[in-house]
Amino acid sequence: MGIDTFNQNFYEKSHVAHDYSENYNFIWPEEKLIFEKYKDRIHGKKVLDIGIGGGRTTPALGSLAKDYTGIDYSEEMVAVCKKKYPALKFIHCDSSDMSVMADEIFDFIIFSFNGIDSMSHEKRIKTLKEIYRILKRNGIFVFSSHNRDDRKIVTAYNKYDKSIIRNIRNILSYLRVKRHQIVTDNYAILSDPLAGIGCMTYYIRKKNQLEQLEDAGFTDVEILNRKLQFVAADSVDQDSQFIHYIAKK
Repeated sequence: MGIDTFNQNFYEKSHVAHDYSENYNFIWPEEKLIFEKYKDRIHGKKVLDIGIGGGRTTPALGSLAKDYTGIDYSEEMVAVCKKKYPALKFIHCDSSDMSVMADEIFDFIIFSFNGIDSMSHEKRIKTLKEIYRILKRNGIFVFSSHNRDDRKIVTAYNKYDKSIIRNIRNILSYLRVKRHQIVTDNYAILSDPLAGIGCMTYYIRKKNQLEQLEDAGFTDVEILNRKLQFVAADSVDQDSQFIHYIAKK
């Protein structure tokens, strides 16, 4: 058992899907900036929304795209979105195997809310290659990922949270997945007690993420931190919990 099993089991729970649907209905400032900057690749175009969760980004993208498709590997999340947005298309699909989709069919692909961090390293690499395959030439791929340089990474006890109950939950979550954690020079998979008991999260530095994207074939990668600054891959953003990446094919 590892990150893939722990996390998918969590996201398949009906109460988790309901929570995401009811409580995650916002757009990050970084996403607003990106959607505006690349509106010509979204408006009237074919858009794929990966890891839809409860449909957080669906209204923003579905209202602009000519052809919107949302996918998630959680059947519960897909069911919630189909009920919430019956006029739009949603598919139960794992991003690491999108063989149901043809080559080069999407103008804009997004994998938001650090969803790509919910999988193993092997699945992550497969996902990047699959996204490259189905993205049109000159298309845009946007995603966010947890920043390994963040000074506030929490794996067990959260010193920034004064709640004893939540921290007991945090510690129990850490103990459950402790032996499954992975730390390498290029990435780390650590306990994520803030996401739910038994969840794990992938952390990576900007320079290593850039290498993964380039290995998959992407070019002209832009990197956006939480201060809405476009930064270099070798910069250190200790106050950015996660980083947004904009890659082109």
